[in-house]
Amino acid sequence: MGKHKKRSPEEKLEIVLEALQNDNISETCRKYGIYENQFYQWKKRLLNSADKVYRSRKKKDPEKEKLKDENKRLKKTIVEQSCELQILKKNDK
Repeated sequence: MGKHKKRSPEEKLEIVLEALQNDNISETCRKYGIYENQFYQWKKRLLNSADKVYRSRKKKDPEKEKLKDENKRLKKTIVEQSCELQILKKNDK
């Protein structure tokens, strides 16, 4: 296996997935001109980073949560004020 070729992350992912799908790592490595050790390093990195996909989506941002709560409170206040205004308009007639 001659020259080293710098591969993009997308290429590495494609190679690893292809080898796993074909269930023939040696053949895939020969096809792309890489050593099996290289394949296993890429596979290990892929599997180690996969847990990030399944972690809780986003940690709740306290500032964002505070703003959401305030937004709900203000909307409730608007509804209450609107109802009071309607009652006063009815009584005024």
